[in-house]
Amino acid sequence: MKKNLIFLIFFLIFFLIKPIHSQENQLQNFSISDGLPSTVINNIVQDEIGYLWIATDNGYSKFDGVNFTNYKQEKATCIFIEKGKIYIGLKTGLLLLQNNKSTFYESKEILKIKSIRNKIVLATVQGVCELKKDYIQPLKINTQIDFSIINDIISFKNSIYIASIKGLWSIDKLYKPLKVNRILEENSTSLLINKNQLIASTYNKGLKIIGDNSILKSISTLENISSIKKINDEIWVTSQKKGIDILDANTYLFNRKINKYNAAISDKINTVFKDNHNSVWIASLNKGLYKYSTAIAIVKPTIFIESIAVNYKLIDSLNIAKLALKPNENNISFSFKTINLKSPKNIEYRYQLNNEFTPWSHQNKVDFANLKAGDYTFTIQSKEGSLLSKKVSFSFFIETPIYQKAWFLILCGVLLCLLLAAIIEIYIRKTNKKNQQKITALETENHVLTLEQKALQLQMNPHFIFNVLNGIKALGNSGNSKELNKTISQFSILLRSILNNSRLEEISLQDEIDTLKNYLDLEQKMNSKSFNYSIETALNNIDSEEILIPPMLLQPFVENCIKHAFLPNKTDATIKLLFEIKNKFLYFTIEDNGIGFHQSKKVKSNHQSVALEVTKERILHLTKYNSFSMEEIKEKNEIKGTKVMFKIPLKTDY
Repeated sequence: MKKNLIFLIFFLIFFLIKPIHSQENQLQNFSISDGLPSTVINNIVQDEIGYLWIATDNGYSKFDGVNFTNYKQEKATCIFIEKGKIYIGLKTGLLLLQNNKSTFYESKEILKIKSIRNKIVLATVQGVCELKKDYIQPLKINTQIDFSIINDIISFKNSIYIASIKGLWSIDKLYKPLKVNRILEENSTSLLINKNQLIASTYNKGLKIIGDNSILKSISTLENISSIKKINDEIWVTSQKKGIDILDANTYLFNRKINKYNAAISDKINTVFKDNHNSVWIASLNKGLYKYSTAIAIVKPTIFIESIAVNYKLIDSLNIAKLALKPNENNISFSFKTINLKSPKNIEYRYQLNNEFTPWSHQNKVDFANLKAGDYTFTIQSKEGSLLSKKVSFSFFIETPIYQKAWFLILCGVLLCLLLAAIIEIYIRKTNKKNQQKITALETENHVLTLEQKALQLQMNPHFIFNVLNGIKALGNSGNSKELNKTISQFSILLRSILNNSRLEEISLQDEIDTLKNYLDLEQKMNSKSFNYSIETALNNIDSEEILIPPMLLQPFVENCIKHAFLPNKTDATIKLLFEIKNKFLYFTIEDNGIGFHQSKKVKSNHQSVALEVTKERILHLTKYNSFSMEEIKEKNEIKGTKVMFKIPLKTDY
């Protein structure tokens, strides 16, 4: 009998202690020393990639199985994820994370976030609210709900159920409900749908099965219930003081208990969550986060592209069939991730960009710099042990720089040809213009030389020479040797100066004046018409020896005056010559008191002075700044003579 009792005690101890050690081996605790911002865990969810998002009393955290990434120091109460948007309930409002951007909406403390009939609905410490585009709007239902602490809200069949500290309510719609029924008066903490049934947890009076706005069944369980969750075929009931009760989801019968008496776990539990690898995460109120491993689920790894940066700037959306980039947007970075919370350190990656895959490594970020223009496909794959993920690809296109495009190169070629043609055309035109200018200059020079030759040939009228020679002969016959010698000397000096000057391009003004004096003196002696002459200068203190002029300019005009300006009976015939300098020009003036050039033309009839015309043309061809004028002198409509005036640029020999 005694042996049987000992065997029974040993048997009970063996089977009772074994589950305890088994559960202890299944538990793993994460606390502040592991990177959590707080040991008070309020909520746990998982996103599409596999990150755990954890709401704590000191902000929220993102966990990849190895590292906690912590954000915001304010108390986070709950987290809800839908369609790539992460909604985080805070003590002071709602934080929305989307496309690497965050938006904050101020409100009362948020306890739960749910999607009800395609609207984001918030359970707060002061009624139910809805998230609008730019603000949070409180919903008016009734006074008891509007000013009550709302613990949970859910849509079931055709009704919306609201769990509050003032009971469980059902309404037909959120806006101006027509039906508002209170089903329970007890503090309702959590709501769960299980096989077409609604389960409501109360704080101290167990679970209630709800149907048709009434209580169908009551289930006794823990006190101080904080949440109820369905995990596999079990209902997990968490308590803020008594740990966890696990019930059969079909019969609601008790299965087992997890608490400080049979596992190294806190009794103060807020909620539980099952991840995509069948592990259960337990949120405690005082000892951080627990990982409770159940049956191992073999799940193929799934890889996600977390972010893409172009020229080190994150793009807003990854849901693009093919990303088109400008030529200068040729630096692109990819960040990718596979989350396996069971064995996070065993994940390896490989990638390719159009070419072959790289070797496997733990690197989950890659940068491509200075990519050339063209089409690219970036492909990644991950593995855990022998399990491979599906390949994930992202296509992008870098535009060809404009200077490399075919049409641009063709256009540049055409423009270059046109430019070369234009340059050649301009060169030819310039060459032709230069040649034409040279031809014109040569023609002008030749014409001037011709004029100078003509001027030389016409410098002294043959009639004048015959007159002088006849005069010399008459002086010789008269025996007046003194006057004869003087006349011969003057004539020889005049001839010598004309011959000498004709060989020069320029002579001094003084030489021209001396030649004119000799010529005029001889004309006074030999000409049948008597006249007087005067030569005046106004040279601004410049010596006439230093002023240079072309030779043989004035003599034809003086000769024309003597021959045609005066009538035979004119007794006071006078010729005035004036040389003056004005504004860097040398002015020549020949003035007579004769009959005027119009009357002299009538007298001359058809005679025209060739020497005069040649000299006028010479003056006009000397430079482009020359001028020539010939006008009659009039006083009270009476002609008093003729004035010839022209100018050339002043030139000196210093």
